[in-house]
Amino acid sequence: MSVFSNKLSGGVPSFVGNLSSLTHFSVSDNKLEGGIPQEICNLKRLTFLSLGLNRLTGTFPSCLYNMSSLSLISAPENQLNGSLSPNMFNTLPNLELIAIAMNQISGPIPPSITNASVLLVIDISENHFTGKVPTSLGKLQDLQYLSLYRNNLGDNSTNDLEFLKSFTNHSKLQRVDVSYNNFGGHLPNFLGNLSIQLSLLHLGGNKISREIPESLGNGLALLTMEHNHIIGTIPTTSGKFLNMQVLDLNANMLSGEIGPFIGNLSQLFHLDMGKNMLEGNVPPSIGNCQKLEHLDLSQNNLTGTIPLGIFNLYLSNNHVEFVKKLIER
Repeated sequence: MSVFSNKLSGGVPSFVGNLSSLTHFSVSDNKLEGGIPQEICNLKRLTFLSLGLNRLTGTFPSCLYNMSSLSLISAPENQLNGSLSPNMFNTLPNLELIAIAMNQISGPIPPSITNASVLLVIDISENHFTGKVPTSLGKLQDLQYLSLYRNNLGDNSTNDLEFLKSFTNHSKLQRVDVSYNNFGGHLPNFLGNLSIQLSLLHLGGNKISREIPESLGNGLALLTMEHNHIIGTIPTTSGKFLNMQVLDLNANMLSGEIGPFIGNLSQLFHLDMGKNMLEGNVPPSIGNCQKLEHLDLSQNNLTGTIPLGIFNLYLSNNHVEFVKKLIER
């Protein structure tokens, strides 16, 4: 049963529980209100439950956790609240995706989440989750996407990011977003040994301190670490990020010079190092970044000249002289 992307209003009808043969139920992108009816748990064959982009309120009915046939629970952009049962995932062995972003769900991430052993996607972003992230998440060997973005996870302690260690040498994880939480501590060296498939790593908006580890993975296409307390110089090993397209180090406490290695990042189209304490000249090798469209080096202590053949330059509050780059056609 699929009636998504309409203008349906009212509540999710309780009579849906009488449709005993139903395997798919999608009412996303409507104007439905009220709670999720308990009767939905009567659908013993249901594998696909999609309720997103509505105005649903209340909590997930506890009987939902016993629907072992479910492979997908999707309910983003509602007004759901309450917390998730600690044992929620003990009886969801077939669950491949849980997407409950942009709600008002609070409390800790259930430690039982690692019992949903075939999970591919976990997206709990933009909620009010608190506490530690389970350190055994890496047991989810099929996990490809993990988003904890914009919650209240962590308590600014030294071992807040320890859960990432469980993803060392993971074979399938492609994207991790832990940005805009309360994670403290430093960037651990094992970050360089995370999933060989990892291409997107979001760490911004936390309270992470100390230096950028030189071992950080080379396969990344996106690395964001903005709005933290990272110090030291930018490691020259960053020049090995040959696939890097987005690098955001804005609003930290980085010092020293921008090394000529930056010219090795030929795929780069977004580079933000603004609001740090960088000094010296902008390296001429930055002109090798032919795909660069956004460059922000503002509010540093840079001097010298910089090529101008780049879109969207934000170089205010520096002592930088602009010289136009001559391009041979």
